[in-house]
Parts: sequence; structure tokens; C-alpha cells
Amino acid sequence: MRRFGALLALLALCAAAYGQAFPEPRTIKINDRVYVLLGPVQHANQFNQAYMINSTVIVGDKGVILVDSGGTVEVGRHIASAVRRITDKRVTHVVNTHHHGDHYLGNVAFEEATFISSEMCRKMVLETGDEWLRIMERAVGHPLPGTKPIAADVTYPEGISTEAFVHGVRLMFWVPQGSHTIGDLLVHLPDDKVLIAGDVLVNRVVPTLQDGFVRNWIRTLDEIRALGVVHFVPGHGDLMTLDDVTALRNAMLRFYSGVKEGFRSGQSEDEIRKSLDLSAWDKLERSYVIGRNVNRAYLEIEADSFDQ
Repeated sequence: MRRFGALLALLALCAAAYGQAFPEPRTIKINDRVYVLLGPVQHANQFNQAYMINSTVIVGDKGVILVDSGGTVEVGRHIASAVRRITDKRVTHVVNTHHHGDHYLGNVAFEEATFISSEMCRKMVLETGDEWLRIMERAVGHPLPGTKPIAADVTYPEGISTEAFVHGVRLMFWVPQGSHTIGDLLVHLPDDKVLIAGDVLVNRVVPTLQDGFVRNWIRTLDEIRALGVVHFVPGHGDLMTLDDVTALRNAMLRFYSGVKEGFRSGQSEDEIRKSLDLSAWDKLERSYVIGRNVNRAYLEIEADSFDQ
């Protein structure tokens, strides 16, 4: 079995060298101008070669707005190929929903585009881009010489939703108070009843809290539910309904409340982990992040207790 596993790894690396390692996205057409490219949900590894996100293609009258470009230049090119199967219009704008490398290191495949993010995402890309590149290289098992961090040209500040018109498409660029990360950017298409949420929304995947702010995140999910949206695009996993968003919000609230109750009763992180009912998350993809999630929530609750 070990030899078989090693052979699979070798084949994956060889396939990557010839551009054949990437799984094909599953293309979902929401309407005539909004398409979602559903990618794999596993963390970056030798088999998916760091292709692990959903991207959204918004076809305007003179060009394409792409939301999230992937984790390497090769992933970006793979996504670009999928875009060309939808339209012959050029990608002129790329939106990065946050600073985690799997969502923006593919920017380099669209170097002529205008890049858009939150102000804080741009700051984090400039500060942590090289670190994220190293993370991706370790995950895929080889150097990524053509990949480099590219920060946004256009940014939006925290706490507001800004209306913009790009190629005849009305977009609302919403920067909530730090939720999944300190610099999330959500893209609301009110005329299409679509919300593209990055990793503030995930489906059939355990939410990753390591850079998150749990209380803010729950509040953001409440605000998302009030938007009147029909089609919710998560950063990972299948498209979501309002019921799915509500279920995620409730799971996050149960988790946060359980950690908070344990903290107040004097339990350690390990004791809280053992006492929480995490049966729903244990069955999902990436359940191995639950321990880190407990740690992040515990530290947040502990910090809040100093202000009370």
C-alpha cells in the first residue's frame, strides 16, 4: 500500500508538470451572466495542486468580473480556461474575497486585470503573501516559481457596502467587520439576488476559524440572511440556500456558546473539546480543524472577558 501511495503521489506530480493534475470545475449557471465554478473542497495537496476553491464568473457587456482566482498561477490559468468555455470576453476585473492564498495567488494569471479587495486584505497580502506562497509550495510538494502575490489596485474600507457598476453590472462590495478573516469582502449582486461570500460561507465543510472573529462572524451571517438573496455562493462547497446559511449560523452559535460556557465554568480547551457536541462538524470535510477552532474561540472569549 505504501508503494501504491507513493506511485499515486508521483503520478500527481508528473501530471502537474504537464498541466493535467487539476480536477475540472463543476460549472453552475445561475443566470445568463452569473456562473459559479465549483472546485474541490479538500485543502491544498499533491492531487488537487492547490485547486480548492469556488470562483464566480460575472459576464458583463464588455468583459468579465472574476471572483477569486485560485492558489497558484497554474490554478489561475486552469480557471481562465473554464471562463473561456463560458464566454470569449476577457477577464478585466478580479475580486479577492480575502487574503488566504488559495483565493488570490492565482491573480498572476490575470496580470492585465484590475484587482479588487478590502483595504485590510490588501494590507495582509503585502504582509503575508510570501508566507502563503511557502504554505502552498509545501502543500503541493514542489516549488511554484511562476506564482507571486499580487495585491489589489482598488480597495474598500471596513464597515460599509459600496455600490459600483462594472460592464453594466451593479455590484455591492460589502466589507463586514472581520469575520472569517480581518479583511473579508463579500460581493452582492442585488439585481441577480446573488451573494458571493468567500469563506464567510462554506457548505459541507467545517468553517476555519484560525484567523477569524467568531462573534462578528455570527453577526455577519445574521446580516447575510436579511439581504433577500436567493443564491449564496460559498468559498468552498456547493451553492447554498437561505436554510443552509441559517444552519451554518446556528452551528456557529452553538459552537461559540459551548466554548463560552466551558470557559466560564473553568474548563480547559481540551476539556471543552471533549464536552462539546460536535457530531455535525465531525462528519464534514476538514473536521481536523475543529481543535484549532476551539483554540481560536477560547482565546477570543478570554480576551473579551478582560474587557468586562
